[in-house]
Amino acid sequence: MEHQALEVEGQSLDQNDQSLKKLQRSSFLHATFNSVSAILGISFLTTPYALEQGGWLGLSILFAFSVICCYTAYVLSRCLTPNGSYNTIAEAAFGSRARLPFTLLVQFEMIAVLVGYTISMGDNLARLFPHATLRISALEIGPSKVLLFIAFLVVLPTVWLRNLAWISYLSLFGIVTYMIITVTMIYAGAGLGIGFHHSVPHLRPENLLNIAGIYAYCFAAHCALPSVYTSLKNPSNYAKVLVLSFMISTMIYIGFAFLGGTMFGDYTLPQVSLNIPTHLVAAKLVLWMVVLLPFSKYSLCLAPIALDIESKFPWPNTSRSFVASSLLLRTGLLIFVFLLAMVFPYFETMVAFIGSASGMLVAVTLPSLFYLRIYRNVMPKWEAGVNYAILAVGTAVGMAGTIASIINFVHRIRS
Repeated sequence: MEHQALEVEGQSLDQNDQSLKKLQRSSFLHATFNSVSAILGISFLTTPYALEQGGWLGLSILFAFSVICCYTAYVLSRCLTPNGSYNTIAEAAFGSRARLPFTLLVQFEMIAVLVGYTISMGDNLARLFPHATLRISALEIGPSKVLLFIAFLVVLPTVWLRNLAWISYLSLFGIVTYMIITVTMIYAGAGLGIGFHHSVPHLRPENLLNIAGIYAYCFAAHCALPSVYTSLKNPSNYAKVLVLSFMISTMIYIGFAFLGGTMFGDYTLPQVSLNIPTHLVAAKLVLWMVVLLPFSKYSLCLAPIALDIESKFPWPNTSRSFVASSLLLRTGLLIFVFLLAMVFPYFETMVAFIGSASGMLVAVTLPSLFYLRIYRNVMPKWEAGVNYAILAVGTAVGMAGTIASIINFVHRIRS
């Protein structure tokens, strides 16, 4: 989902004709890899917790969102113009006035995604360095906030980069990281005595609304997927790419959920990386992988937001005023992300909120709404019925999940 940054402002990338020509030579396998890379996100670490909270039957929600999001990703491609993006689809459906609010919606989601990654990074750093506290007179600052400040200083130079071609290669690091985490978890369970002996309940209906947001977040990559479609050598293969990509991603999510859930059972934490005993070398490897993963995301997600704002600067992009303003802007965006992570340091609640509030809109509700709006005069009745049903389900679940997440935020803050 975080890779949607490459598509938020399609024009920012499209202006580079040479890069566009390279993008338009993607093979079937390359497109599938890019799609899986876009789908897998920070929710990967939360699937064991969601499984334990919702039970085995709760996985039906994961399957349902996988099917629905695969379909809505396909209907988005039906609405796409050459070299278009999610925002251009919104403009085609609702006119030029729709572009700004939909741009803001996507940018809000990217900021929220980075907040989730930042919370995760702080929690895992605190697990690695539990005694990294700071005392200022009578005020004691916990390890999570102290280490996040250090991480901010390390991350800051990466968001100053303006070379989008270089930034795009960071997606490979994410895939490798997920693979290392999975292999290390298997080794910790099978080779270090943790085992896979814990049971998972059949169903916990009282938690289904909360885990619906987590499961929806697993597949909300729809802002990035249009770029996969436009990059294909043979766009007629896009439906097959989607089906294969969503199948692979669903199997990865379920496999990792089973792995973590059976390793830790009722003790499964919202980030399963925090469950592994820290005296094990494998634990330190997993924790460091989770800490390093966000470093590949900040520049990727913040660059399109910054580029959109910088395009409105009154100075040439080579002038000192432009460079100074650009540095201040990107620094300010990063400060905003880190401050939100410190104010709302509740990882699982943040993931559920993102999935319900923005993920459900971007990946479920809006694609069907765009499709109905653009093809309403030529669409068969059965297809219109399917999209109206998706629209209704997405709206209802999104609103209910958002309210539940906000209530959880309030409870966590009060406690």
